[in-house]
Amino acid sequence: MHPRWKTALRCLPLGLLALVLWREKPWTVRLSGSAPWAVTASILLNLAVFLPLKAARWRLALSDPPPFRQVLAATIEGLLANAAIGFGSGDLVRAARLRQHQGQLAADYACTWAERGAEVLALALLVFIAALVTHLGTPALALSGLAVASYFAVLGGGRFLLPRLVRWPRVQRALSAGLQASTPRRVAAMAALSLLGWGCELVMLVLFQAAFHLEPSFQMALLTLVGINAAIVIPAVPGNFGTFEAGATMALVMCGAPRDVAVLYALTYHLSHVIPVALIATAVYGSRRYIATPARTATGR
Repeated sequence: MHPRWKTALRCLPLGLLALVLWREKPWTVRLSGSAPWAVTASILLNLAVFLPLKAARWRLALSDPPPFRQVLAATIEGLLANAAIGFGSGDLVRAARLRQHQGQLAADYACTWAERGAEVLALALLVFIAALVTHLGTPALALSGLAVASYFAVLGGGRFLLPRLVRWPRVQRALSAGLQASTPRRVAAMAALSLLGWGCELVMLVLFQAAFHLEPSFQMALLTLVGINAAIVIPAVPGNFGTFEAGATMALVMCGAPRDVAVLYALTYHLSHVIPVALIATAVYGSRRYIATPARTATGR
């Protein structure tokens, strides 16, 4: 396929989002008086709880992990790359920024895939729970089972290939690091941290319901959470704009929310996560870049 067509297809969700915003005109929706507090509380929960849990989950997958602060900083920088570039760049950037000049990029990047695999298992469990609670039906249950089966198929394929990669030692070492991070104990711990982080996100979603004059509902929050994660499971445009809003809006409308309210809810919730993290990540990147090159700054070289 021609590169221009690929770019056009990847940017299609963003174009559809613009069309939906133009049609629904969500800026005409009136918010409740608690909206500023709900947004502020959501931002604080994201920064103080959700992001540290995400960094802790990745640290579990790493071989000989560095200090937590270093992992957290690299995680935040990866989120900045995802917001600015998209297409899965966040995982590569956080692996590259974690241990610069130590030759660990391939192994650390493989560990991010192990972490993503554990996240897929956790998402399958989340979909299974949501299917039972919200009566999504057999297709959701089947999708959950398919995700679990696919994970174990990929894991088995990796173990099959590992001894056959002796001609490519770097690839073999990277795959070995990913498999070492995929032991049952580590996967269970990473999946538990994923579920704990999503539990925090359920609180944020319920806070937003009150801000948009929606009746607080755990069931609506759970379905919205599933819709968001299912929509962004495949990295696409920068910041997942378009796909994120599509997943959240569809879930909210299914639960009875008006379309214009659902669109504004989804967009505001997304921006409350992206903008503060991007600002903090920019500061983190600048400070780490300065600290990493003090000699060059002092000598002028």
